[in-house]
Amino acid sequence: MITFQGPKSHIHSIARGLLVHGEEIILCRVKDAKWFFLPGGHIEDGESARTALLRELHEEIGNSNYKINSFIGVCENIFSLEKNVLQHEINIIFKVHVPNELKVNTKEDHIEFVSIAKNNLKDYKILPIALKDGLIEWLENEKPFLKEI
Repeated sequence: MITFQGPKSHIHSIARGLLVHGEEIILCRVKDAKWFFLPGGHIEDGESARTALLRELHEEIGNSNYKINSFIGVCENIFSLEKNVLQHEINIIFKVHVPNELKVNTKEDHIEFVSIAKNNLKDYKILPIALKDGLIEWLENEKPFLKEI
């Protein structure tokens, strides 16, 4: 039996999707929050980033008719959830095609999805900030990005 040892630090590996729905992209936020993030979540032990993203989208939205088109980039981030405890996340981002006929609704009570025009991304507070910068660059040139801490 193969087992994984738990981390001794607060490093999180996260798979996120830039959900493209026609000419719009879909952002996620905790209900009533003033900031947004890309849908997705933690990669579980032994799980690939692509598999984790598809699982998370199924858990959050409920449909499994997604197609991961391409790798977009990687964004590292350090932040604090509680006083004196830093968190380190490594976000692996993919472009995800969402079928036009699919209506994106949340299955989880604490989050909501918002659809925005691609060219309006710059007007939204998206965290981590470096991820927003990488997405804007990618939307302009479609070249993978690396945003380091």
